[in-house]
Amino acid sequence: MFYNIIQDFSEIIAAYSVTKFEKFGSATSLVAQIEFKDRSILHIKDYLFVDGTRKYAYHWQDAGGVLRMRWDNSPHHPQIANFPHHKYLFPDVVAESHERNLRDVLAVIRQVLTT
Repeated sequence: MFYNIIQDFSEIIAAYSVTKFEKFGSATSLVAQIEFKDRSILHIKDYLFVDGTRKYAYHWQDAGGVLRMRWDNSPHHPQIANFPHHKYLFPDVVAESHERNLRDVLAVIRQVLTT
């Protein structure tokens, strides 16, 4: 599935690497990185546990390492309407997030990079 998503967004992707992919029954663990044609980088951590719960973080930074956007579901912003899902638009701006998987995150990044 990861590689199909990469293919679907190949027009913006320069390179990618998978640091870790493990599958244990219904549980999965993915740690990867995508470099885009503008040299920005998306760091990916996505874990699906045996009990069906999921933990994810997609951290997009520019070529200099400055945060562009980050999506995650760590339970530390209870004021967000769709807690625990949230995104950081800047280091100090936290907003509601509806992007909860790699395909949705890449769609946002494609929109930013192509407009």
